[in-house]
Amino acid sequence: MEPIKVYIVDNGTAEIKTLSERISKLRWNMHVETVSEDPFVGETSRSNQFYTLNKYLKSKYEGFSSLIDDMIFLVSLDDPLRPGRIVEANNSVVQKLGFSYEELLEMSFYSVAGDLDNEMKKIRADLQIKGMCTTDSFLTMKSGEKLQVEICLKVLDLQNSIVTMVVARDTGAYRKIAAELQWRENFERVISEVSGALKEYENIDDAIEKALGQLGMLTSADRSNVFLLDYRTNSTRNTHEWCREGVMSAKPHLQNMPFDDFSWWMKEMKKGGVHSYVVSDLPEEASREAEVLSQLGIVSLVVIPIFSRQRPVGFVGLERLNGQFDWSRADIELLEVFAGLISGVIEYSRFM
Repeated sequence: MEPIKVYIVDNGTAEIKTLSERISKLRWNMHVETVSEDPFVGETSRSNQFYTLNKYLKSKYEGFSSLIDDMIFLVSLDDPLRPGRIVEANNSVVQKLGFSYEELLEMSFYSVAGDLDNEMKKIRADLQIKGMCTTDSFLTMKSGEKLQVEICLKVLDLQNSIVTMVVARDTGAYRKIAAELQWRENFERVISEVSGALKEYENIDDAIEKALGQLGMLTSADRSNVFLLDYRTNSTRNTHEWCREGVMSAKPHLQNMPFDDFSWWMKEMKKGGVHSYVVSDLPEEASREAEVLSQLGIVSLVVIPIFSRQRPVGFVGLERLNGQFDWSRADIELLEVFAGLISGVIEYSRFM
């Protein structure tokens, strides 16, 4: 075991000499050394240096960095007392990671950054040669959740203090934007194809079922379907259906259903607009509807009525069998357009 090092600063008094002799006689594994000045004064100066640097950074960059959505850290990667010491952080770091500003300044960047051990050799080489480096990693939030980020590190010399600026960009947000753009592109393609198919197909039924397949795949539904209302028999039936591979058809069980057995549903359809339901949350007055939907394994669904001559003539539905589906506004928008196309086909077929 290494000896405990005790430093006594000699101020020239007899008391110091006596204290030194007494400590030396203790039977402990201890090394006593009398010195002329505090050996840790340099470390205190280093702390003061960081304090001064923080004040400088706040006055110069705080207004600018607070406007940036990216998370920005200033880090002393090789601090002798606390490797990876966080010297400064902008508002985005506080907001996105959930730590207070004061907590961050007491932390090491390595405690919030992902496992960079395998990357550190390359990171240090790039910083030394190029002065900057970029890598993919994650940051650990105060809640323990992981935030996927792209990290850019750049060496800075600020007031003779070498620090590393770390800019962390939340890639989840950008992936979401990219996914939405891709969805919009697919949306426009499907609407174009469906519109063309409904106009050109000699067999309208085949056209509708093909369109339902495109609708279901685009929205990740398990089933998509069309129901038509028959006011002569006061009943409704499932006329067209698409099922994801492995999902059983519900169409044979949804034929000639009397309006009177589903009065709550009929009232909903007459309201128009888009209806999104979770089966387990349906009201008591919809107990019959909930029973039928549950028997078919439906957990959540979105339905939009089809109108002709200002009265409902049917509806288009999307169904989810496994877990609740959080239908987006884009899904609902597609369903509205699709219902409009089906309405046009029905209206056209009545005059053929």
